Amino acid sequence: MLSRRGLLARSAMLLALADVPARAATGASRQIWMQNRAGEEVRAAYRHGETYDAAVLQRLRHLFRDLHEGTQGPLPEMLVDMLSVLQEAWGYALPLLLNSGFRTPRTNAMSEGAAPASLHLRGLAADVSMPGIDHPDLALVALSLSERLGFMGIGVYPRFVHLDVGPSRRWTRIGRGWGR
Repeated sequence: MLSRRGLLARSAMLLALADVPARAATGASRQIWMQNRAGEEVRAAYRHGETYDAAVLQRLRHLFRDLHEGTQGPLPEMLVDMLSVLQEAWGYALPLLLNSGFRTPRTNAMSEGAAPASLHLRGLAADVSMPGIDHPDLALVALSLSERLGFMGIGVYPRFVHLDVGPSRRWTRIGRGWGR
């Protein structure tokens, strides 16, 4: 059952999604506010219209690095766009907390439950949460985004939501069967 907060979040996401092409056409900026487990933070406009800010994307690549190895990986603009639109559903009032971004093969092998061919290995995935937002509610808003754009893997775990820019698929590890 969808909570009231989830319903409001989903409605806000649909409104935000409807506005994405218009924002790009008018040269509007896209924002992102992310924090990683090392306590580092990026809060900035990373895109102006169709032009991405290379310096902000580099700061985000550093934020998304494998913290165990200190290695930066790729960070596709599409993943940043997806996270920005997701965050926009809450008016950028809350940071996205990054549990895991890029992973090296060694870190992935040490990560409990990680798929051997995880999209984290290619920088195509992020495990995130938001302070005060239930993970299923965050996942439902991501699901709205995925349904509109036709891609995105979404997994709900006890401490985070896995989001990726791979094929559309759903799963849960918290016993609430909303996915396939």
